Amino acid sequence: MKILGISVNAVEALIFGHAIADALGVPVEFQPREKLMQDPVTDMRGFGTYDMPPGAWSDDTSMTLALLESITRCRLVDYADIMDNFVAWMDRAEFTPTGVLFDIGRGTQQDL
Repeated sequence: MKILGISVNAVEALIFGHAIADALGVPVEFQPREKLMQDPVTDMRGFGTYDMPPGAWSDDTSMTLALLESITRCRLVDYADIMDNFVAWMDRAEFTPTGVLFDIGRGTQQDL
């Protein structure tokens, strides 16, 4: 089966790769390059910047999962449904790895 011309296996690999890369970066987010050069990330770490367990992904993956869940369920891009998922993430920590909202970008958080 294909989604937009891409095999389902490739889509799954992209999603997992995104979540894994995000989880690798969460404990060291905002650290200076010099510090990372001295202690490079080579495996899953815990705690660090946000005091989260190893494997915890950030708002980037949570919002990606919220988007993809909506598109998969609705079988189309329904902006209102996507926004409902984003609100569920912000208000109830849905789509998070631990049930706790611990990171939200300023642009997302800002009232418009």
